[in-house]
Parts: sequence; structure tokens; C-alpha cells
Amino acid sequence: MNDSEEALFCNDAFYQAFLSRDISAMNNTWAKNAALLCIHPGGQALTGREDVITSWQNIIAHNTCPRIMHKVDQITLYEGMVLITCYEWDERQPDHFLLATNGFVREEGRYRMVFHQAGPTPIGPVETDTEVEKPVH
Repeated sequence: MNDSEEALFCNDAFYQAFLSRDISAMNNTWAKNAALLCIHPGGQALTGREDVITSWQNIIAHNTCPRIMHKVDQITLYEGMVLITCYEWDERQPDHFLLATNGFVREEGRYRMVFHQAGPTPIGPVETDTEVEKPVH
């Protein structure tokens, strides 16, 4: 697999963990040693593994946990990092969209998530192929 495909695999694992409410799988998508940053819609910046994973435990455990679907919009490759921009929506509210950016770095030989930020957007995904931008050095 190339870098884009590997990062997409981790990105999909993140959304599958969210959808299935699997905190163990969610825990495995996030980096164990790299610095983390997570900003939930309308929330404050969370840093540090404990705060980030606890936030996901709280979201997943809540009985109103959204059933988030996603569509990748763009992949941007940097030296040592991949950013993936996605549209997100709750399958129960298919006309309310969030735009999210997920960041990945290599750790222990594979990509792991280090960044997630999502916020509302007035438009949804466009039916086109995912764009992959070339590495930025």
C-alpha cells in the first residue's frame, strides 16, 4: 500500500470504530506516543492521549451517540504526515453536515491518528473522486 492507501485504511478504521461504538478499536486508531489534538464540534481543544480517548469513551457510551457516516473529500500528503478531509453526517440526520480533518503520522510502522477536528458546514459532499495532493516538502 502507498501512504494515501495506508492513511485511508486508518481513517476508515476510525469511522468504523465510531459507528460500531467500539472503544478498543477507537483506542487503536490513535497514536500511543505522538502528541494528539482533538477538537469536537463546539468543543475545546483536547491534548494528550488520556483526554482524547476519554472524550471518545464518553461520546461512544452516550445513548444518543451519533451514527456517523463519512465521505473522503481530499487527501494531502506532507513529509511525515497525511491529512484527510471528510464530510461527516449522522445517518439519522442526512442533511446536516460536518467538515472534518483527520491527521495521521507513522508510529510503529503504520499510520495512526494524531489529529481530528470537525465543525458544521452548510454543504455536503460533492459526487466526485477523492483528490490526492502530492507530497509537500
